[in-house]
Formats: sequence, structure tokens, C-alpha cells
Amino acid sequence: MRVIKHVDIIDEIFLIRKLEQQLLENELHADNVVIITVSTDYSSIVGQYLRHALSYKKEICDGFGIDVPYPDETWNTDYVNDLHSTFKQHEKLFVDNNKKLLLVEAGVIRGGNYTYVVDYLNKSYMNDVITLALYENKNSVFKSNYVGEYYDNSTEDLSFWWERDNKHWDNA
Repeated sequence: MRVIKHVDIIDEIFLIRKLEQQLLENELHADNVVIITVSTDYSSIVGQYLRHALSYKKEICDGFGIDVPYPDETWNTDYVNDLHSTFKQHEKLFVDNNKKLLLVEAGVIRGGNYTYVVDYLNKSYMNDVITLALYENKNSVFKSNYVGEYYDNSTEDLSFWWERDNKHWDNA
């Protein structure tokens, strides 16, 4: 039986701050990266916080979000077309400015979406893609460059504080 790995807001902020320090120590900031928030419904807090935290010379770090298939969905034509048009719309942020792409996601469970997006970017734009996950399943097929914490999806079900079907949610 899998137990719920409950992530409260304090846990989330702690890991974001931990990863922020690692990025800054590696001199990644608004002058040289564009942040791509992957799965905006889950990862927007991470992406927006890091965009502000990596601000440099009072310039907010550029970025945008992409939506990816849920676990019960596939990379169908709609998702692929959305991915292509979103990157096409924002390519001036990273192509013209020679910036690295920093993909951020709250949780990498199986790694299929990161694998798909990184492969797409390698074929379409560049090989210099950096990946970050607050939580990453130790058995994921994809291994991120920066990970806040590893967990085991075979024994734990990752669940964030705002997910209402979560047993840890107070009756609000």
C-alpha cells in the first residue's frame, strides 16, 4: 500500500529556496536563463518564485509556461501543436538572447513529459536545456539536473497541499 507523501506549503517553499541557492551558486540568473514552467497547474508557484529569485540587475527573469499531458493522457496532436506554437511565440526570449532554457516542475513522477519536451527542444532549438524538479521519483526515466528531494513513487503518492482530494486538507 502506498502512503501519501504530503507536501505542505512550508515544504514547497523550503525546497524552492534550496534550489534557488544552487542555481545562483552556479551563476544561473536572469541574464542567462529563461524559465519554462512545465505543467502550469502544478508548477506555477515554483516557476514564478524562481523568476523573481533569479532576477538580476533589477530585471525579472524571462519565462513562460507550457501545459503537458496528465498521466492518463498522451502527447496528441493538440498538445504537440500547443507546445510548438508556445515555443515559437517565445523563441525570441532565448534564441535572440542566447539564453539557456531552465525547465521547472513541481514533481517528476515517471519522467515522460520531461523526456518529450527536452527531446523536442534538442531537435528544434538547442542542446543546452537545464531541468529542475522540486520532487523527483527515484525511479523516473528522466533524471533532472537539479532536484530538491527524491521520493519513491512505488511506496509514496506525491500530494501537494492544495489538492482538495487530499486527506490532509482541512475542511475549508
